[in-house]
Amino acid sequence: MSAHGTTGGGCRVRILDGLHELTVHTLTTTPEGFTVTYSVTPPLPGDLLPHTPGVPALFLWLEAVDDRGRHYLDYGGAHGLGPDGLRTDGSISGRPAVGTDVGVLTVRLVFLRGGTEQAYDIASPLSPAAC
Repeated sequence: MSAHGTTGGGCRVRILDGLHELTVHTLTTTPEGFTVTYSVTPPLPGDLLPHTPGVPALFLWLEAVDDRGRHYLDYGGAHGLGPDGLRTDGSISGRPAVGTDVGVLTVRLVFLRGGTEQAYDIASPLSPAAC
């Protein structure tokens, strides 16, 4: 794979006490950093019922480390109810740029809801040698 590109996803993880399924679709590298696209099924409560009293806000952030020991930090993202209303669709980015010598990038997605933090690690091979 070139220094900048997209790796296929399809990684699925049960999240938030097993009530939802996170699917990572792609991890795309750019000269500035990388972006993870994902969906959550069923939709996250705040996306399904926005501004509803009693529905705690959900925050998501990203941390990452590569197989060379370099660390990456959250650079923002967005999510919302998917067009079919059956899932949350989102993307989240990290920086700095991923080096051309990186074989695997392990992304940690951290969900914070109601004072409780739950983290999920997803390893993404970036080069044929890492597969």
